[in-house]
Amino acid sequence: MSDAGNTCNKRGRLKIFFGYAAGTGKTWAMLEAGKTAREKGADVVIGYLEPHDRPDTSRKAEGLETVPCRVQDHNGLKLREMDTDAVIARAPQIALVDELAHTNAAGSRHRKRYRDIQELLVHGIDVYTTLNVQHLESLQDQVAAITGILVRERIPDDVFDLADQIELVDIEAPELLDRLREGKIYHADQARLAAQNFFTEDNLVALREIAMRRCADRLNRIAPETWARDHVLVCLSASPSNARIIRSAARMARAFDARFSALYIQTADNRDLEAADEARLQENMRLANRLGAQIESASGEDIAGQIGIFARQTHVTKIVIGRRGRKSVFGPVSFAQKLAEAAPDSEIFIIPDPEADTAAGTGTRNQNRGLKRRATDMSGLGLQLLVVAVTFVLAWAGEHIGFSQANLLAVFIFGSLAGALYARHIWQSVLSCVACVILFGYRFAHPVMSVVLFDKGCLMAFAAMLVISVVVSRLAIRLRSQASASAQAAAQNALLYEAGQSLQSLEQDADIAAYVTKEISRYLDRPVVFYPNRSGSLGKPLYAGDPAGLLAAREQAVALWTLKNNRRAGASTDTLQGARGLYLALRHRQHIFGVLGIDLGRDRLSTAENVVVLSLLGQAGLALENNENARLREQEALKAQQQGMKTSLLRSISHDLRTPLTTIGASADLLMHPGLREDQQRSLAASIRQESLWLRATVENLLSLTRLDEGALHLNRQEVELEEAAVQALQHTGTRQTDHPVTIDIDPDCTGFLDGRLMVQLFVNLIGNAMAHTPAQTAITVTGRKQGDQVVLEVADDGPGIPKEVREHLFEPFCRKSTTIADSCRSMGLGLSLVHSIVEAHGGSISYRDNAPGACFCIKLPCTGETDEAIDTECGRRCADDQPAADGV
Repeated sequence: MSDAGNTCNKRGRLKIFFGYAAGTGKTWAMLEAGKTAREKGADVVIGYLEPHDRPDTSRKAEGLETVPCRVQDHNGLKLREMDTDAVIARAPQIALVDELAHTNAAGSRHRKRYRDIQELLVHGIDVYTTLNVQHLESLQDQVAAITGILVRERIPDDVFDLADQIELVDIEAPELLDRLREGKIYHADQARLAAQNFFTEDNLVALREIAMRRCADRLNRIAPETWARDHVLVCLSASPSNARIIRSAARMARAFDARFSALYIQTADNRDLEAADEARLQENMRLANRLGAQIESASGEDIAGQIGIFARQTHVTKIVIGRRGRKSVFGPVSFAQKLAEAAPDSEIFIIPDPEADTAAGTGTRNQNRGLKRRATDMSGLGLQLLVVAVTFVLAWAGEHIGFSQANLLAVFIFGSLAGALYARHIWQSVLSCVACVILFGYRFAHPVMSVVLFDKGCLMAFAAMLVISVVVSRLAIRLRSQASASAQAAAQNALLYEAGQSLQSLEQDADIAAYVTKEISRYLDRPVVFYPNRSGSLGKPLYAGDPAGLLAAREQAVALWTLKNNRRAGASTDTLQGARGLYLALRHRQHIFGVLGIDLGRDRLSTAENVVVLSLLGQAGLALENNENARLREQEALKAQQQGMKTSLLRSISHDLRTPLTTIGASADLLMHPGLREDQQRSLAASIRQESLWLRATVENLLSLTRLDEGALHLNRQEVELEEAAVQALQHTGTRQTDHPVTIDIDPDCTGFLDGRLMVQLFVNLIGNAMAHTPAQTAITVTGRKQGDQVVLEVADDGPGIPKEVREHLFEPFCRKSTTIADSCRSMGLGLSLVHSIVEAHGGSISYRDNAPGACFCIKLPCTGETDEAIDTECGRRCADDQPAADGV
């Protein structure tokens, strides 16, 4: 997943031709701008053009290339839609796409055309498009109040705000009406109908003012900030009218150029919403998100207190809430007053709304709907019947042992309280209380029911029983709900905490992806699949549960679209909503690591589930980003280390090669002088040969070490007798072997599929290293034994050994022994590094131990008969992965 990233480095630019009504000339201006750009050399095509049966518009489009539209069959009608894939394949510099707010035909990839345009922008295509002011989401209420028409096709305000350029196409309202009457906008019948409804001069003047103000607000937003920003908070609920409150808050946030947040408070009363209310709540959340709000949530019964806490922590300056049209009978202190006390530093804006519940959606209408829903819930009724039966039995037993009527009444009072404590709904406690009263009056009152009907004291007691039962049951239900909510929140917090700890401890990207896939599947109890990003394509999937429904070609196409466009798609979204799975990008900032698919079918994630899933994905993205950064730091450190090694190498070469080159040059000069005796000539020639052999060995070590480190050296594996390789190596040590007695004791069966040339070089370096760093006449022993499927070689000497401070870096490049040795030999510290690389390339290992006295190097090499190709592949990989190791002393 380290190759994750976006598919296009350059994002296209969006230019919107903005007007206040149809017929102002937006499409004409767009076509004119497209032709001007083409004349300047740009590659311009028409992605989609809505001619509206206007001949002038069609003639204006002549000369511009048009990408053929996609024909969509919808209920027997042939509908033309922009072919987004064809435009992307054509890859123009500029695409002209009319009607930004258009809703695509059912079955299209995106529900809205602005999503198609965003996809073009992701692929680096500049887009010119058109838009009317009434199609902006936040202005819907204002437009509806002015025109009396509810506009169905709307776009999020951030699409407008994030456009690179807005061009206001303006025309005076009377002139626009003249164009309407002349038939330049609609046909005659349609024009007359429009003039009676939308196209009135008052409407057009008001819409024109809104459009100009909207453009001015956008200019203010992109101007440099010179003051602290405000923070606007709106409260979310499942109320149908909450959308109006959200739009009002969004307009306020834009007017003040403020941060915009939307807060949902979950309480015991709104924890179990009906399906319609839950869907409405989700829609309100999506609306707030489309209008640019940051969605937040909290839990608690004190709604005003929770809002106050959030306001203080996030520095909210303005809070927008709704107000019911009628006042509460039982609430002497209004919610606004409570909120003002909880958030004294915030301004509170109350939007009059007769349908609003409360600021956080726990109003009376929701409670009443909850009561109606609970009235059909029979769970817990059996327990209430059991409580009533036990109470009756206890009273009957008490009667037989002489309880007075007052005592029997007390038994029934305690029975009704017990029923209230265990009631799951208030109506159950009322039913239990009424049953106790009836049983007492029918069985234990004399005459029957006389006490219930005529005794004022008992009537007051029964009324008190009923009130107490209702209060106790309500408190018990609320406490159980709070306990359940606390347990759920604790479980979610524990899940997220454990996930955070686990993800930070995982070092492999595949392990992180597998963990988050498993945890999300376990939390949702649904199949989940994860596709890693492999250079812009889907990698091999990881999955938890039964992923059969998510591995179809159509589902993978949706996952690929999510990967390439960095947007959620599939079930419960507006993009490719016919898919079975919901696909989310696992990313950190704009760095995409893969795509997660959740098998939803026709379901939706609840608010709590959505929060947990996004939190887990965010933590996984952060963990993957940390791993990526760690790898980059390691690479930078490796580069720095390699650069330092190169510097050390050049310094060492310049220093260590100077002496042999000087010796060779001086000996050659002396050989050129006449009169030298024959023994002097032989001595000089021997000196030249010895220094040249040292130079050749050094160059061979350098070349071999470099090739092994880069994985460029092909191992020519053949069956090698290691005893013969050691003998050949001894012959390469030159005259130094006369100063050090060397014993070779390698068993004849010590053979293996190895590179013979490198084995000779291995022995040359080990034996030469021992000769170079021990006094003359120091014994050197080379032994070899076969142990199972390995050959164990040891090269030992009786010298002074290696100091402890050097051993830790023994196989690192340019490591030298710090002590002075007998022959003061030169060493670049590459011999043992090369030996280490040769052994690792063959899949073996090397280690050092004291020989008491002296040093001993132990090498283990495989002697199995694997094929050359298989072994070479693995060794090449290892060689490429390993850092250069070094020799020694």
